Amino acid sequence: MSRKKRRKATPSTAATAAPDPAKVSSRWRFFVWICAFFFFAALVIRLDVITAWPGAEGFALAQAVGNDWGSYLPAALNHALLPLGLAIDTETDAIFLFPRLVSATCMLLTAFFTYRWAKRLFGRQVSELTLLCAGASLFLPFFGKVASADALALLGHAGMFWTVMLYGLAGDTRKMLAFGIFVMLAAIAAPVSTLLLGLMLVILTVFQRTDYNWQTPAGLSVGISCLVLLVQGPQEANTYWYYGQEDSRVLDLLYYGLLGMLPLAGWLVAGVRDLVFKNQKFEQFSLIIAMALVSTLLAQSLLFMLLLSLVAGKQMQLYFREDNYPWKNYVKTASVLHLIVAFIAVFLLLLGGGLAFPGAGFRAALGMAAAYWIFSLLATLGIFGDRRDFAIGGSVLAGMLTVMFFWVQVYPYLEAERSWPSRLLEQGVEPTTLELPDEAYESELSSALPYFVREGWQLGETGEYRLYQLPAGDTTVQGGGGARVRGRAIVMPSLFGLKRMAQ
Repeated sequence: MSRKKRRKATPSTAATAAPDPAKVSSRWRFFVWICAFFFFAALVIRLDVITAWPGAEGFALAQAVGNDWGSYLPAALNHALLPLGLAIDTETDAIFLFPRLVSATCMLLTAFFTYRWAKRLFGRQVSELTLLCAGASLFLPFFGKVASADALALLGHAGMFWTVMLYGLAGDTRKMLAFGIFVMLAAIAAPVSTLLLGLMLVILTVFQRTDYNWQTPAGLSVGISCLVLLVQGPQEANTYWYYGQEDSRVLDLLYYGLLGMLPLAGWLVAGVRDLVFKNQKFEQFSLIIAMALVSTLLAQSLLFMLLLSLVAGKQMQLYFREDNYPWKNYVKTASVLHLIVAFIAVFLLLLGGGLAFPGAGFRAALGMAAAYWIFSLLATLGIFGDRRDFAIGGSVLAGMLTVMFFWVQVYPYLEAERSWPSRLLEQGVEPTTLELPDEAYESELSSALPYFVREGWQLGETGEYRLYQLPAGDTTVQGGGGARVRGRAIVMPSLFGLKRMAQ
């Protein structure tokens, strides 16, 4: 074995975080709390009127509404909560309100435990910056608004990560009970992904180059995941991200994870550069973070997005704390490039929005796009002018306000055409059997599944009818009877129809 391979990792100071400033300014407190309000508002708004999202939420709600809810614990919980929403309003999607509130609660609990335990490892300031970056992500908060088990899996995986870090780095053996609980939650939601993360701990135990003892959490995570798999089986299409899909979505998770961090592009680029530099010096905690990023990406866990927020948030602290911060050029260059790309994207968005939603819809998109670009500009000015309040505040608010404005101003115009499943059912086709859409290639049709099941349709691998989707301008006539309406799966307009299968 070469000397380089035998080289021992240098100790990390992460377990004993640098002390935070003795006094926190009232202005910083106000900023943190107002951002928390924006995040909470975007998380809970319109949960009772949103048409089921295609993909995991459509499949998960169809299982909860149907008769096979007992085979998957999150589906059983959703099934028990459906009557509470139905008692509020029978005419809207309020029936799905409480299953979505479960996801929102899991997201808030993830933030709570991240703040509480990351503070012990990095200090209060980094834990707050991490949460601000996570809240500013364009995609991560979305999983707190859907009735899939993704938010529960995130809660479990995040709890696993923080407790095992405290167990290994801070020597807190009391965290093993909490670790086991979080493994159980994660395994219930996404057993195969949780098992894969447990196997990563096993690999770390066998080939470790650090001073930490990982045997207990490794055995615990693998054992619980295997037990849940034996009892419950895999979750299949009930979560958006899980290991073992027909078409591996590792690159999709990497793409959406990085795209969601666009408001924080400069900080993330510098963070990745800093991580590479410290890994070359075998700094222990940087090695662990790098391995966690790779592991969560391969396991297709949303924890990957939270770890990206940690990487970016740490750089926000170092940029203004260290006199000789080495990656300032990376932050500045990436921020300027992001500003240019954002301007082009805003122009294209407004161009498309003006064509799709003329008048009031265009003005709504203009407000959302203007908020993103103006706050991104403030962030860039703050970075070049060494103004901490502008640099951090602009980066965070660019993401948070864009997400909130989307749900408040823009989404109602999309929802008006996303309700195509209800309009399709109004065409008068008698309920019978419906063929399940292909998970990989027809996932956009899954939005209709819970509505069809509620009306008495039976789902199966084969059926008398099947759903189909065509481009909005298609004039092809589908034979065999059925119905057709115009709508949107998410953004792009399409024609959605129901046709009888040949006997």
